Amino acid sequence: MTERELEILEFIKNDPLISQESLAQKLSITRSGVAAHIHNLMKKGYLKGKGYIINDIKFVTVIGGNNIDILGIPKEKLIVQNSNPGKISYTYGGAGRNIAYALSKYDVSNYFISVYGNDLNGEKFIKHCKEHNIDTQCCEKIHGAHTSSFMYIDDFNGVKFIGINDMDIYQKMTPAFLSNYLDRINASQYCVADTNIPAESFQYLYAHVTVPFLVKTTSIQKNDRMIQDNQKIFALITNPLELKELLGYYKEPYIGLEQAVRFLQSKNIENILVFSVSQGLYFCGKSQKIHLKKPLSSIVNTAGATAVLTATVIWGLQNSFSWKRILRYGYAAIGITLQSRQPVHPKLCTATVLEQEKLLFEADSPDS
Repeated sequence: MTERELEILEFIKNDPLISQESLAQKLSITRSGVAAHIHNLMKKGYLKGKGYIINDIKFVTVIGGNNIDILGIPKEKLIVQNSNPGKISYTYGGAGRNIAYALSKYDVSNYFISVYGNDLNGEKFIKHCKEHNIDTQCCEKIHGAHTSSFMYIDDFNGVKFIGINDMDIYQKMTPAFLSNYLDRINASQYCVADTNIPAESFQYLYAHVTVPFLVKTTSIQKNDRMIQDNQKIFALITNPLELKELLGYYKEPYIGLEQAVRFLQSKNIENILVFSVSQGLYFCGKSQKIHLKKPLSSIVNTAGATAVLTATVIWGLQNSFSWKRILRYGYAAIGITLQSRQPVHPKLCTATVLEQEKLLFEADSPDS
């Protein structure tokens, strides 16, 4: 924010109904000059919409996918090459959308940067976001394209068996597209992207984003997009299978979890979080390693686990929590999310996470 923009923002804070003419007189500049500064403040995210609504300066930008999820779960053990009785449900998903939604549930102000088609699913997506406090003013409608969709099948205990995605629309999230929102991204506290966006867009973001940058992996077919010569990642959130595949992209043999994490940290990735239902949550930072493994019951759906973990990490960082506390809260949030067919549990919020964390870790030593 420039000094002049800061002056204007202070006047608006004191008088939200102040006119551009009054601002021009107070600052001894032209009305058109005021309009240009206000446009920049809106572009950077400090003013939200018309009417000089001042946005919380502590906001986050989320770049990534939104889609319609079609989920099939068999009643009993899945039999391949056979019809399996079960339940089919339709939910709103996408890694980026799930992160933005979970952040909203934590009351973390955020802008979701994405694309959608001019179709019925696109209309449903916008309507859903308005109903659930997801800011979509940085989401663009792409004419002639259809909104992304993801169809997947879980086995009877909630673990993903196979999925098929139709997400060609994300190729529109080019560096030119992202450049429209760069000022806003660099005005945010944290920026997080999922691997739905093209490889050249990751290269652009690494070169131009000046705030801590987080990456959430989405699938082994897409994660190599994040690997660039100029990468700089504050935190990577992934799972064991995708972690192993990341090493394969570097032609590095996979020996074990710790070896894999150490290798990736040498590639300018500061913090790495790896989660799976079977292995728990593993974290490695600059100076500490933490491994949490607690039994998680009533598993219905694992699709949104790492997205919710990502949102919880950002919420914890905003509140200056230690990594130990952040990981405990993240594990608790995952435990809540796994109990819902939706990728983000409708009851996810700060209170439920704090309660779940106590249930899971009350017997452990308190955080220092």
